[in-house]
Amino acid sequence: MQGFFHRAARRYDLWLLSPVPTRIRGPRWTRSRDEVGIDITYMCDLGCFNCNRSCSQDPTSDHISVGQIRHFLEESRERKIRWKSIALLGGEPTCHPDFLEVVDLVVQFRDEFSPESQIRVVTNGHSERAKRLLSQLPADVRVKNSAKSSCEQPSFYTFNVAPLDVRDYRRVDFFNACPVTHTCGIGVTPYGYYPCAVAGAIDRTFGFDLGRKVLPEDHDDMKEELRTLCALCGRFKMHTGELRHGPLDGPIMSRTWVEAYERSRQSPRRLSRLAERPDLSESVLELVSE
Repeated sequence: MQGFFHRAARRYDLWLLSPVPTRIRGPRWTRSRDEVGIDITYMCDLGCFNCNRSCSQDPTSDHISVGQIRHFLEESRERKIRWKSIALLGGEPTCHPDFLEVVDLVVQFRDEFSPESQIRVVTNGHSERAKRLLSQLPADVRVKNSAKSSCEQPSFYTFNVAPLDVRDYRRVDFFNACPVTHTCGIGVTPYGYYPCAVAGAIDRTFGFDLGRKVLPEDHDDMKEELRTLCALCGRFKMHTGELRHGPLDGPIMSRTWVEAYERSRQSPRRLSRLAERPDLSESVLELVSE
């Protein structure tokens, strides 16, 4: 009897995610308007199985530039956006070659323009470099340290099992998104702005080039991006409690992801990039020297 009710509840949950209920009720989750997560690098010193940034599955040394960080912060300032929280993510953020400079720019933005913003660094804290750089952070920058020590992360979800490869999800409207878009905030990546940072990492492998080059307006729900990228993200399966296949001690992938990684290995995707802004102080010095 318990199994019957579980199956009935699951079917009901899936029905609520279908197009008609979604049009009537609206999406289950909407993207955040006041939180932001910046994937400053896709480099990592661990490369865990089932990584939702594909650091082990589709490795790259690509990272967001200091000029792109300036562009995002100046655009936020020009739009008068005072973020509730700004998270520096990865990959492993301390692998960024200019990690401390990136932190300094974000802290300067907060101190000069958005004093209520909380700044977080999300790290695995694994390497000696990470420990050294984290020890140099300002006291008011929060550190979320997962203290990982292995590429096996049994508690990870099956990121690489795409919902579109699972028969029961073929009639859902992926505009419903998942809590990440709401709680973790809009994603900033080298390739632009996404509903969440995970979405940007998915685009990196698939090459849709959906990154916005201008910060979305508040009324913009980013439907196209959600409907395309959430269909590939295993996190979406949390709607029906199907995030895992038991403890994960190795990679688990559905067909769409296997093929995408193979294509990316053979011919890495090329995405257009977020604009950069120069260091104005350096520009002034250059003018003076001329």
